[in-house]
Amino acid sequence: MSFPDLFRRPRATGYIFVSGRKADARFLTAKEGDTIRNATRESPWIVVEHALDGVLITDWPGTLWEAEVVDALEPQDHTGNYTRSVAIRLVRRLPAHTLFGPHGEGVAWVAERARALTPEEAETLSEHRAPEAGRLYSKAWLNWKGLSPSRREFTDWEGIIGAGGETPVSPIGRGLSAVFNCVTTRAYELLGDDCMYTDGGPEDDPNLHLVEPWGRAALALCETAMALGAPDLLPADDRAMLTEAWRALTGPGLS
Repeated sequence: MSFPDLFRRPRATGYIFVSGRKADARFLTAKEGDTIRNATRESPWIVVEHALDGVLITDWPGTLWEAEVVDALEPQDHTGNYTRSVAIRLVRRLPAHTLFGPHGEGVAWVAERARALTPEEAETLSEHRAPEAGRLYSKAWLNWKGLSPSRREFTDWEGIIGAGGETPVSPIGRGLSAVFNCVTTRAYELLGDDCMYTDGGPEDDPNLHLVEPWGRAALALCETAMALGAPDLLPADDRAMLTEAWRALTGPGLS
């Protein structure tokens, strides 16, 4: 080891998720060990999140990389747990479902199906969603030890995809929002602006909702993701009820 090496700081490492549909072209053919560098120090920068819980998922599927910061922007001028970078080195490719926790493979399965959902499949999910699904979904949220005391004041968690505040934002990380966003994106591809309707609220910030059957389909898929991604939060009978619509879509097996 040379003398300068004794004083060299270890480089920061973290994670980058690159969506398959909106990927930076430089990542499409990248491999482990490659360095990706911006041409200038202006935005958009390469953002390296230092915890898996903080990785944003704008679309699905995609590629998850562990990355090393080679050249960080200075000053950073932010307070989040991430680094704005001008250059990074790709250390290793990780399974993308790692973002959703130890049972994330099932959540990824749901997200992938949601991203390609057909109107007929949305109808199937809507029709077969169990009447008690919303109550059981709320129960799972309240059984989660990661829910803050202030959030426990709320007992109805039906349709909620993130608790906000500090990470993790749900029992399966950002898996619930990923599934919901996949349904929304798919509905928009097929219906355009007609996929949403407003319900009250000021004109500049209306409450937007998915039209049916897409709204209930999104609920059913988020409930399925909760059951598959956080099986310890509910007994088997409750999980079976949460996945009733999913089984109507995919068949009786969940393996």
